[in-house]
Amino acid sequence: MNSITGSAPGRLDLLGGVADYSGALVLEVPTHLTTSVLAVPADALAVGPVHLTVDEIVTLAHLSYSDLRDALTPLPRWTRYVIGVALVLVRQRVIEPPQVRLTVSSEVPQSVGVSSSAALEVATARALGAGAIDPLRLAALCQEAENQVVGAPCGIMDQVAVAVGRAGEVLPLLCRPASVRPSLPLPEGIEVVGWPTGAEHDVSGSPYRRARAAAFMGRRIIEEQTARSWPWVSALPVDALAALPDALDGAAFLDRWGETGDDVTTVDPTETYPVRAATSFGGEEHRRAEAALVALERHDGAALGPLMAASHAGYDAMGLGHPAATAAVDEILDRDGVHGARSSGGGSGGTVVVLCERGALDDVGNLIR
Repeated sequence: MNSITGSAPGRLDLLGGVADYSGALVLEVPTHLTTSVLAVPADALAVGPVHLTVDEIVTLAHLSYSDLRDALTPLPRWTRYVIGVALVLVRQRVIEPPQVRLTVSSEVPQSVGVSSSAALEVATARALGAGAIDPLRLAALCQEAENQVVGAPCGIMDQVAVAVGRAGEVLPLLCRPASVRPSLPLPEGIEVVGWPTGAEHDVSGSPYRRARAAAFMGRRIIEEQTARSWPWVSALPVDALAALPDALDGAAFLDRWGETGDDVTTVDPTETYPVRAATSFGGEEHRRAEAALVALERHDGAALGPLMAASHAGYDAMGLGHPAATAAVDEILDRDGVHGARSSGGGSGGTVVVLCERGALDDVGNLIR
């Protein structure tokens, strides 16, 4: 086997964000910053300090995902993303147990909500020889690794954006479960940039888990009330959302409704969940993304400003806002040439995404493009 390098970009979340797990339309802009993984032939799978023989890989790949997560817990967290992709690819018979040393290099900032984990996963899969399979399947396998091996309950948005999208163009992605529309160029003279807030984002953190679980709690309640079922939270009828509770204790939900139907989150009986806001967000963001596409097609960047503001307010309402993100948005919107700004990705700080005239923020350091 020769050496193979796989690469993938980060992404900026123009609209959509956490609405991906609700089956909404999301609008993503891959960055010019990339992550690369070099695979060099070796006598084991070597990732940082971790070495797994072929026999160990086979054994791990046949464990239940619960047991596999427990087995990998002692390893450095970043290595679990890489090893997780390798094990899923072996488990799904995409590749044979790899005997390579993997070396990672990355320009994509970590823990700021611009999809550094998805970039690492897709770059790893490509370095391991899976780059020839359908990109949407590749993205789904990488999501499986993050959900089931790492234990982070992300939607499909990030993996598809970095596997399929083109830097600087808007990729419309309908997360039902994942279908892409043709990429759109941004209006002339307009750019999308990321402004890190300084507050680290973690998709496995409690605010994200709470908001996601709350959305599926809302669907479960509406389905019981209407004696109907919906495959996607974003497809729930608007008139049914008003009857949902603003907040609901986990214990009360479990006592009356039991499971949510979401297999990557659980309801904590001691937690209080923002049910109405989290459930409503998916459908509202889906409609905002559709309206934004119309505006982009007529080259009207300014029309996205109110849509981004409403999305930002939605993040705050379901507990995914952050004081640092609020301060950043307020500062950005006071600047000339800025059309809109919002909390993005998984929220809770991370990066504020900005739509602006090209060069309007060139005096700002550490921008992500």
